[in-house]
Amino acid sequence: MITKEKIQKFFEVFNSLEISWQLYSLAFAYLIITLIAIVLKWQIGMLLLLLLAAIVIFGLFNFNNFFKDFSMVANRLSNLAKIAEEDSLYKSPIAVIIYDTNQRINWINPALHQVFDAKDILGKSIMSLDEEFVEALKLDSSQEWVTIRLEKSFYKLMHQPNRRAIYLLDTTEENKIREDKQFDQIVFGYLFLDDYDELIQSMDDNQAAKFDSELLNDLNNWTNQHHIYLKRLDEEKFLLLFNKLILDELENEKFKTFEAIREKNHLKNIPISISLGIAYSQIERYQLNDLAEQAQLNLDLALGRGGDQIVVRSQDGKARFYGGKTNPTEKRTNIRSKLVFQALVNSIEQAEKVIISGHKYPDMDSIGSAIGLYRIVKHLGKECRIIVNEEEFNHDIVQLLEMPQIKNEKHLMFVNEQTALEIRTDNTLIVLVDHHKPSLSEAEALIDGHDTVIIDHHRRSEEFPKQTVLTYIEPYASSTSELVTEFFMYTGSNLEALNKFEATAMLAGIIVDTNNFSLRTGSRTFDAASYLKSRGADTAQINRMLKEDLETVKRRNHLIEKSVYLSEGYVVSCGEEEIVYDTITAAQSADEMLGLKDVEASFVIYKRSDEKVGISARSLGTINVQIIMEKLGGGGHLSNAAVQLKDKTIEEAYELLLSKLDIDTGRNLNESHTT
Repeated sequence: MITKEKIQKFFEVFNSLEISWQLYSLAFAYLIITLIAIVLKWQIGMLLLLLLAAIVIFGLFNFNNFFKDFSMVANRLSNLAKIAEEDSLYKSPIAVIIYDTNQRINWINPALHQVFDAKDILGKSIMSLDEEFVEALKLDSSQEWVTIRLEKSFYKLMHQPNRRAIYLLDTTEENKIREDKQFDQIVFGYLFLDDYDELIQSMDDNQAAKFDSELLNDLNNWTNQHHIYLKRLDEEKFLLLFNKLILDELENEKFKTFEAIREKNHLKNIPISISLGIAYSQIERYQLNDLAEQAQLNLDLALGRGGDQIVVRSQDGKARFYGGKTNPTEKRTNIRSKLVFQALVNSIEQAEKVIISGHKYPDMDSIGSAIGLYRIVKHLGKECRIIVNEEEFNHDIVQLLEMPQIKNEKHLMFVNEQTALEIRTDNTLIVLVDHHKPSLSEAEALIDGHDTVIIDHHRRSEEFPKQTVLTYIEPYASSTSELVTEFFMYTGSNLEALNKFEATAMLAGIIVDTNNFSLRTGSRTFDAASYLKSRGADTAQINRMLKEDLETVKRRNHLIEKSVYLSEGYVVSCGEEEIVYDTITAAQSADEMLGLKDVEASFVIYKRSDEKVGISARSLGTINVQIIMEKLGGGGHLSNAAVQLKDKTIEEAYELLLSKLDIDTGRNLNESHTT
């Protein structure tokens, strides 16, 4: 029987359907058609109306049966879904932990037995589980998987705090496959015996044969231990082939074998050292010839930095340096200076104009060597300018350029960056002196797109101009002024056109960079100084230029007074945040701190005028401060290096320095200081 309640329930169910509005639309359309049919031909209209009434009555009478069948199907589907969900959680390879509001574990699935001792963790706090597991829970992993390691296995973890659920997927096998794949990743290397020819020539036949045999034996022991293929290409160069997994092992031990070989031979008064260039690819598809080229570039970088070091770099990757802790020996000869000079002359003659650039905040060596090269270019009849920023001049540079011999001509010699950009042509040669990093150059805006010559005495770094036509980097030289002076000394009388001012400028560069011939000074340094003196260099004028006012002396002494020993051999001084120091004052303070008892390396941390924090580092040669500064983004020499740090306070720079010293020396450093 059709009742009011049944009709009401029918329409409630009908209205709850998602397609109810479509059904209402169809019913409305049906009624419109029926009305039209009644008007046009009432017999058809009445039939349509009776059909609609029959459908409604049939639906009302069978509503309970339909609803009952529908409920049974829905319940059956719901039960199946619940069973499938529970079955998937129970039999899933993904381990699941469900915990309550107190972070106590309420439920786990069987897959968790392989992760923890599941019998013991039910009811326990999730914070009492493995430490790395607990740390991973603090990460935001509600949407993405994070990889963790528990004991010897690797897992991907997802934590959903809103559901109080933790999911763990075992990826140990996947990691093993990835690790095994490193066996197929080829690493290509070149090994070079530094100074091998010179050493062999200094020995008799028996000594040479014995030395060569022992050295090969040491290298073979190393390659056999690490399963490395070694092939001798010539007397001093070897080919290395191995895989990425072995490279990781060698880097972990920091290639200690080569330091042992060097020390062993040095005890026998044989100054042998070894340089390596190692390359690998970070992409799956690569060519062996590309690896070979990269390995050669890495070896060139190692040798350009003075040798006795290993350079590891992937294609388009960042270089990693190992070794390089010994002071390089002097290797350049008069013949090399002549060959470089001839190549320099050829490059100048092919250019329309020449622009010479020192580094930013120039010192006496930068200006002196630039002035010497200016004389060479003018002698060859080419238009030349030296690019400078006079606002960055220190008082000694200002006094040098006020000398009577140059005072009225300096506007013809020096230009600023804007003028240099205006006068350059497509065939302009850029010459960088006393630096090679474009980011440190006064000509940074001009380097790209122009042939570039580099004359420098700092160890080569990764950052390097792309379009170099001549590179003359000699880390063994005391200064760039020394290198330029040798162009005049060893290239015939046709260039002996140095006047008193130019000789004075270059001698001042040598004196400043050697700290009055006390650091990085070789026999060739004195030869260069003697030559400059013979050309009229005025040492009295240099002394007057380098004189300091009382305030500068006080500021330097203030930095020295703040010196604190970090550990045996290390001392550091930190300036105040509110006091700005110039580069020379900081460097001189670091130099003088080397004179303190038991000090092997000194560091001065100070605020610069450009809002950066500078660190000036010095050593007596037993500690390689260049490597330390390179880790901070700087560079320099083994015994003389520096860095400028952006967006750092003095305190932050100090803590950063401590971390790098700890890495490089392996010593426990005193964390206290007096800034």
